[in-house]
Amino acid sequence: MDIVVIGGGAAGMAAASKAKRVNRDANVTVIESGSFVSYAECGIPYFLQGIVKSPNDLLHYPPEEFTQKRGIKVITGRVVTKIDTASLSVLLDNGTAVKFDRLIIATGARPRIPQGIATGVLGIRSLESAIRLKEIIDRSKTITIIGAGVLGVELASTLTEAGKKVKVISKYDRVMPQLDPDIGQILNDYFASRVNVEFSSSPVEIKQDEDQYAIKTTVDDHRSDLVIAAVGIVPNSNIAQDAGIKLDQRGAIITDSHMETSTPGIYAAGDVATVKNIITGEEEMMPLAQIANKAGRVAGSNAAGSEMNFPGAVGSTLVKVFDMEVGFTGLNEKRATASGIEFGKTLIKAKSRANYYPGKEDIYVKILYRNSDKRIIGGQVLGKDGAAWRLNTLATAIFAGFTVEDLFYDDLGYTPPFGPVWDPLIIAGSVSMRE
Repeated sequence: MDIVVIGGGAAGMAAASKAKRVNRDANVTVIESGSFVSYAECGIPYFLQGIVKSPNDLLHYPPEEFTQKRGIKVITGRVVTKIDTASLSVLLDNGTAVKFDRLIIATGARPRIPQGIATGVLGIRSLESAIRLKEIIDRSKTITIIGAGVLGVELASTLTEAGKKVKVISKYDRVMPQLDPDIGQILNDYFASRVNVEFSSSPVEIKQDEDQYAIKTTVDDHRSDLVIAAVGIVPNSNIAQDAGIKLDQRGAIITDSHMETSTPGIYAAGDVATVKNIITGEEEMMPLAQIANKAGRVAGSNAAGSEMNFPGAVGSTLVKVFDMEVGFTGLNEKRATASGIEFGKTLIKAKSRANYYPGKEDIYVKILYRNSDKRIIGGQVLGKDGAAWRLNTLATAIFAGFTVEDLFYDDLGYTPPFGPVWDPLIIAGSVSMRE
């Protein structure tokens, strides 16, 4: 059996490795357009900041781990230009055709760059782009970031800590609009006290002018040494679309629980593909590393002949903003309303540790729950000391179908250095039970 994987990122290498484990006799080939495979894309902001000293530190495994130890053929620096479903082959940019019995598309996504108004604006999505950008950042003093979502806020935080003067352009009236306005405003005030943010603004024209950029927005004009776009991503699904594979409205490849596409024998995983939202039941794009790895493994197993099912995800997202831990999982108020769910909500503030123990900080926890059965459908956290692991607990609660009463009775571990006996999560569950 010949199994071809397009893309050597998290999903692609997980798929290739699982396929080879399932079927040792299969010929597994990975085709990657860049120079690197299996690297930590989420570590790129910290490489740009300088905490991670070398791009090699972001490599999960050297290529030899796959080629020599796992028996996977890896082709780098080659672009797949066409999927031929009639001849069961993919065509490379050098004219070579590679035959397959099963195909896995893990081509990821590319940064969305404002079109028609931007000259020389850079985005980040690959290790190669990060290496090029790092050289520019090192010689830049002023940096403008367009977009105030997760990536924009994370970059602004890390680059400010690296000593750069950063300005963020947000089309919204606050940063990280994925958070609900109540808890989001707390983060917004914290962030805006450290970074210059131009709210309710959009770029009108960005031009390179000698060694700087001239930036005109709907609010103001300014100059900057570097402009980075962080306004979202676009799935790299063109070759799939050309092959007649069905896409959703965002351009992501639609998959089923086997990660199989609308074309039998062709699978997709990672940022280019959809997964099921376990709360709404809808297929949607969730471009997150933990999902890409698991979905890739499922795709690889099914392609190699051993059935696996991807049950769905809740989109758990964590980000470090200066010394603040911020996260969200499941649905927010806007998404719940759009899905026609009648819900209740609770926002509480509590201490991260026992009141008498040094180092305690405020932690904000918000939960959303369905009115009909009190099942938890969303969670958001914010705090400086242990907020991140509370988000993971909420994600587990949502995945397991917890009600607010289940959350209250959840037997969480307790010791004063790590949390109070009435943990913020327990308090959130208790308050919600009173509603």
